Amino acid sequence: MIAGSVRKIGAVCAGAALVLAVGPGAATQAQTPRTLVVAQSADIATGDPAKNTGLATIAVLANIYDTLVHRDAALNLKPGLALSWRAVDPTTWEFTLRTGVKFHDGEPFNADAVKFSFDRMLDPKTHWPGAGALQLIKAVTVVDDSTVRFATSQPWPEMPRFLGYYGMIVPPGYLKHNGEEALIRHAVGTGPYRFVRWVKDDRVEVEANPDYWGGRPRISRVVFRVIPTDAPRVAELLAGSVQLANLLPPELFSPLQISSKTKLVIGKSLSVFFVIYNLVSIPKDKPLADPRVRQSLNYAVNRQAILASVMHKVGTPVATFCSEVMEACDASIPPFPYDPDRARALLREAGYPNGFDFTISGTSGTYPGDRDIALALADQLSRVGVRTKVTITEIGVQLRAVLDRRLPEDGWFTRFTDFFGISTIIPLRAFYSPGEWSQWRPGYAPFNQLVEAAQAAPDEANLREISKRLQLMYKDQVPAITLFTAPNANGMSRDLEWTPRPDLQLTMVDASWTR
Repeated sequence: MIAGSVRKIGAVCAGAALVLAVGPGAATQAQTPRTLVVAQSADIATGDPAKNTGLATIAVLANIYDTLVHRDAALNLKPGLALSWRAVDPTTWEFTLRTGVKFHDGEPFNADAVKFSFDRMLDPKTHWPGAGALQLIKAVTVVDDSTVRFATSQPWPEMPRFLGYYGMIVPPGYLKHNGEEALIRHAVGTGPYRFVRWVKDDRVEVEANPDYWGGRPRISRVVFRVIPTDAPRVAELLAGSVQLANLLPPELFSPLQISSKTKLVIGKSLSVFFVIYNLVSIPKDKPLADPRVRQSLNYAVNRQAILASVMHKVGTPVATFCSEVMEACDASIPPFPYDPDRARALLREAGYPNGFDFTISGTSGTYPGDRDIALALADQLSRVGVRTKVTITEIGVQLRAVLDRRLPEDGWFTRFTDFFGISTIIPLRAFYSPGEWSQWRPGYAPFNQLVEAAQAAPDEANLREISKRLQLMYKDQVPAITLFTAPNANGMSRDLEWTPRPDLQLTMVDASWTR
């Protein structure tokens, strides 16, 4: 049995709704001079989008730079710097660009800037961490000043979705005349906000771009403050010196719900919690080698009880590897129900009537509620005879063991996020045998083959059909204990209107004050 008990967190206050409010368009409301202060737990790493893909960096730079394709708060694709796009043939995408757009330094945006930006991102000398996501791009060709074509090494129906997250466009002239170090220190894009200053480890300041093609933002000035720990972020929010704090843990929800000055706003989530089974070269006589055992552990978990006791009821049980935000997620596949009798029966059927010993590698303070979720799981699994212990490990040590395929525990508690919202990214990275994070080796050949088929899908309809088959096969083979979505919890001043995004970007162009 696991030592200790699960910490109980107070019930959610009545009437604390999941707030998802969308303000009027940027060009329809007078700009307000008041400064919006956003508290992030980490600083940006750079002002150059081709040098870092960290969440804290991308979340801020999305205000300064534009991508060819935009996504709204529901992840629907919208025109960005490209007015439209089309597949010329299975391996060629053509984008028609906006005209009359200028970078913040006055340099004109055009097809040459697009080609320059993508060539630079994909050049191995740039060392862009996101290059793998766009590795299917073979060449970028300028057709004319407002038209650009992308040649891909194979059919890539989901390319526009990738360009809704990656592919921020930089000014070629500024870089050529000032060098990369200048862009690292002083970001220059075409986005709704212009860079003002960056005080390292303290704050990033931006101001509204009066010439933004999408209309001048309604909030004139935004400061992204670095406050590393969650409790001080909430304290400053309650005091009024901060108006937005993102990615808050469940134990800090209550003060925000009680205060007359703040509100808790829960956005939709692309993040899913798992305990991924350690199936690396697993002998056939070990319990986890049997899919019935892997299923039994899923039946033994009461997801709703954990959500209630640990997560303030914020989160949705998940059936496979994708959240309901993704279009290709098959809602007809139900999550595993809580059925301890079925769990015990499967264990007996698999030859383990007295259960077995099971260990989980967990973390503390890396993800919202991580330690308490792992402890709750251990308690529930132990009740069906699976004697479970949790090892709390520093995240860097844990991830190194996972990457090296040397994890000593039987399960890896983690969270995966598909920022692209595509539904094939998580299986590719986490459950496809050659995937960088996969612990399913040599894995299940039909699943591997389906993942490979998804990578070569000729069109979006075909890809979605493959995705649904992957989800069904995942549910049958169960390479993990699949839990629920991770919270996208935001504390906000009551007079701030802003819709949290599933991709966790802190784009403020649609934010507004209610008074």
